[in-house]
Amino acid sequence: MFPSDPERPRHILGINSGTSADGVDLALIRVTGRGRRREVEALHAGSAAFPKDLQQAIHAACDWSLADVARYHHRLGSFFGVCARDFLHSVAVPREFLTCIGCHGQTVFHHGGNPLDGSLQLGCLSTLAATAGVSVVGDFRSADLARGGQGAPISPFADWVLHSGSGKERAILNLGGIANLTLLPVDGPPVAWDSGPANGPLDALMRAECGLNFDADGALARSGQVIESLLISLQQDAYFTQAPPKSTGLEHFGANFIKKLRVNLPSAKLEDLLATLVELVAWSVSSSLKVAGWQGGAVYLCGGGAHNLAIRESLDRHLGLMRIFSYQKLGWNPDFREAVAFALLADAFLLNEPSTWSSTTGASSSAVLGVWSPAGIS
Repeated sequence: MFPSDPERPRHILGINSGTSADGVDLALIRVTGRGRRREVEALHAGSAAFPKDLQQAIHAACDWSLADVARYHHRLGSFFGVCARDFLHSVAVPREFLTCIGCHGQTVFHHGGNPLDGSLQLGCLSTLAATAGVSVVGDFRSADLARGGQGAPISPFADWVLHSGSGKERAILNLGGIANLTLLPVDGPPVAWDSGPANGPLDALMRAECGLNFDADGALARSGQVIESLLISLQQDAYFTQAPPKSTGLEHFGANFIKKLRVNLPSAKLEDLLATLVELVAWSVSSSLKVAGWQGGAVYLCGGGAHNLAIRESLDRHLGLMRIFSYQKLGWNPDFREAVAFALLADAFLLNEPSTWSSTTGASSSAVLGVWSPAGIS
């Protein structure tokens, strides 16, 4: 049963698995109130590693058969449920304490700009709920897609709840597989979009040529030199000319993107390709902020890419050193921003509260995001 009184505390576990499938983040929060008047408290947070075979399978999702889709949909639901169950045990929180779990699932496909092409997140909600013994809210994109929206980004609701109303313009930059931005103006609703690639192509290049999942701390990229002719060519990509709101995925900026680079530049050094991609990430962030009318307010950095020193240094050059801060400065752990965001989306669903805007996804109207899957009787 959904809470009828918004002042009644809700305890929600948010689960996030990003497009890079580099791990599962979990954040347990306590919430009271509604809208921007919510009071949100972080209680516990933690991470879980993917089984290597499951991670490798997700990286090859573009080659799956229908049987693979069905199998991994069930397996991911079970895996997320085990992650939730183990996390609750580790922090000594009984499942009965939770109001629900908010889980986005694992994105294995996202359209290239046309919402009619859809977006697919795997991880069966019923399997997750049964495994964890806790009711689940998930499927956070479909209601927005049904209204002609991009279905992404969907984390701006949490940014609006937690960080708007400061009297100053703020931007939240999440560097996952794809870079997404939330611009919080002094007045009015947020504006949001995917600026383009972040860790996705960097990680794909490292997997293809080193057998490693990522360039630790951006060390290889920092040792390389930008290939200016390649950078200019990459900047001509049609995605970068689109105005927000817009979204993209690793179908565009993932493994196939990297294969084309290597075909065109077979003798280029790995570190130079990485350095060029890092420069593309920072340029696309800066360029899209200007298109969106950014007035030069502070930019708060979160996500896995925040640990990449090469990306951070390039962003400093493009945006200005004094304008970029860790998301930690806002009082929240930058590694768990997405997990908290999905917990707050689940909370909005419980209160039948819309959690999108036309300015964040391009939808014709705001939508209550989510689908409910009860845990059942145990």
